[in-house]
Amino acid sequence: MKKNIYKTIIALALPLWGLGGLTGCSDSWSDHFDMAGTNGDATLLQLVEKNPQLSDFQAVLKATHVYNNNHRTGVTFADLLGSDQTLTVWAPVNGSFNADSLLDLCQTEKGDSAVGLHFVMNHVAHNLYNMNVETNEVVKMLNGKPLSLGATALDEASVKQGTYNLPATNGLLHVVEADAPYAFNLYEALTTMGEFSHIGNFLSHFERQELDEEQSIQAGLVDGRKVYSDSVMVKDNALFRVFDQIISEDSTFAMLVPDRETWESVYEEAKTWFNYGGMEKADSVSEYWTCVSLARDLIFNRRAQRSEKDSIFSTSYTPEEWPYHVYYKPFEAGGLMDAQNIKDSLKCSNGYIYRVKEWPLTPEQTYLRPVVEEGEREASIIDYKDCTFNFRSALGDSISGNSYVDIVPRTSTSNWTVTYEVRGTLSGTYDVCAVVLPKTVYLSNSRDTKPNKWKATVNYVDEKGDKKSVMFDGEVENDGVHVDTVLMGSITLPVCSYGQPDATVSVQLRCYVSSRQTTYSREMFLDCIYLKPRKEEQQ
Repeated sequence: MKKNIYKTIIALALPLWGLGGLTGCSDSWSDHFDMAGTNGDATLLQLVEKNPQLSDFQAVLKATHVYNNNHRTGVTFADLLGSDQTLTVWAPVNGSFNADSLLDLCQTEKGDSAVGLHFVMNHVAHNLYNMNVETNEVVKMLNGKPLSLGATALDEASVKQGTYNLPATNGLLHVVEADAPYAFNLYEALTTMGEFSHIGNFLSHFERQELDEEQSIQAGLVDGRKVYSDSVMVKDNALFRVFDQIISEDSTFAMLVPDRETWESVYEEAKTWFNYGGMEKADSVSEYWTCVSLARDLIFNRRAQRSEKDSIFSTSYTPEEWPYHVYYKPFEAGGLMDAQNIKDSLKCSNGYIYRVKEWPLTPEQTYLRPVVEEGEREASIIDYKDCTFNFRSALGDSISGNSYVDIVPRTSTSNWTVTYEVRGTLSGTYDVCAVVLPKTVYLSNSRDTKPNKWKATVNYVDEKGDKKSVMFDGEVENDGVHVDTVLMGSITLPVCSYGQPDATVSVQLRCYVSSRQTTYSREMFLDCIYLKPRKEEQQ
């Protein structure tokens, strides 16, 4: 038996979809589309009514209403085919679809809207589309779906011999022997198909309907605010700015999706690092950033890739975050897109969803990254004493950000202090380090190889919001000759500031050189404060 998309519509209990943004429709359709070069002596609706093989299609047209911004209008799709708009219709014959199921759905507004979006509008397009031996193009249907049109078929729906390119006063009719299956885009698949609900429910939470001012018709100003005679609403989601426009029919995406059990396992492991303590709506904030950190590297826009064979980068990639979000040799064994780890795929209208066997990413690739606070970032210096600063650039693979700060003591005997705020920390254990540069980064022939010596203190906030401080035992020093990453101590941070505007952690460095210790230098070339997460401490 043919797999039927309409059974899927029933099972999914789809939300009420509107046409807003797709067609900008209203009860007066001719306001938007006019006649263009058609002929014949009957309308498209009359051609359908005359063909006994299209009686089921006719019944569905008369039962299904046009929706305007999620509201059902008095216009049916039969009315549309009888109007003066220029349309092309691919009408499936009786028996090629389950008409009874569709008519049952039309008894409710939710079902009526779903039938219009998934069935009727998937067989109708604005403007004229002839089918001949030279036809090879993509047609944008009324629902916005791009379907391939060839010499004898619309997508998988082949025309019935002798009954296509039928002229009407308002367009063309093609009779097809099968329905054109509706293909979900990535966003629709994730948010409507039950097997993806462990990710889709999170996405749906941020869905909103927004006014499209460009497509809406402005009627003037009332009390200084714009009002519209025909307002067009479009579906928006704040996460489209995180995961890209995965609802867009004009892109080609690939997404790796684990099963529910796998997702829940990695989620439970990750969320221990996202404890926001007693802040307002801490649980919701934790869920948001845990999910975002896990999912943001599962989605790839294939049109944006340079060479998929060598490397691919996710939709979250920015040059500032390199080398994160970039995956090399993705199709080789052990690579991100290793075929051995893919169960199967679901073809969507704007790409593919690949169901994976194992979770394809490591914590270090997603959320468990070192936290780096650049020494030269003046805005991060929240307190200092007995010193001045020179901010310098220096090119070098081992120099973070190609810049550093020269901390100069106020006098030759001043033991200075400098405190840096550290942003974006997780809740967990970190090794707290300072990266200190040799004097030769400024003067290549410098003979000053004296090391620095200092003490470190970490200030943080506990789960109750109280301020705490820990001074690490003993003094630490660098070697004075090389770029040196110095471990100052380890600390377990109880709360997370990841994704928040304010830091909850600061690190103070205090020069600790006595007047008799002439083998040390009080001037420090600080590259950065470096916090490295310790995963083993989180188990």
